[in-house]
Amino acid sequence: MSRAWVRRLHQAEDVLLASLLGSLLLLSLAQIALRLFFDTGLAWAEPVGRAGVLWLALLGALGATRRHRHIAIDALPRLLPPGARRVAWAVAQASTAVLCAGMAWLGWGLVQLEREMPLPFVAGVPSWVPMLALPLGFGLMALRFAIAAAAPPPAPMDSTS
Repeated sequence: MSRAWVRRLHQAEDVLLASLLGSLLLLSLAQIALRLFFDTGLAWAEPVGRAGVLWLALLGALGATRRHRHIAIDALPRLLPPGARRVAWAVAQASTAVLCAGMAWLGWGLVQLEREMPLPFVAGVPSWVPMLALPLGFGLMALRFAIAAAAPPPAPMDSTS
């Protein structure tokens, strides 16, 4: 039962990521078309596009951590025996979880600072709302790395993959 739930969660992440990418692409194309053909544009498109890129980057990083496709230096673990490799994996994943948790904490601090004196982002949306990407993205990555620390390391990847 839990594997099916996790699979659905991963599918939802993928759909969200693809939808956000498609929306940003359509928004950019609409903005280009409006400027070229009608000498106008959408006033809210640029800030929404910037915030969308932030969310896209953090959701993409979250997807990369799920598949262990993030940037990693794995030369040393390849040389270690299985027991030591397991320990190195756990230490690296736990350390990364702590760093991501720290980034989430700092991101939450930025959101709180912005909430003290919010600026308008777009009509009716305060400036702190798009900044939620930082604590949410890094918090979820911290959770993912903490879970990975308790799991066995994946098989070493071929350098051509």
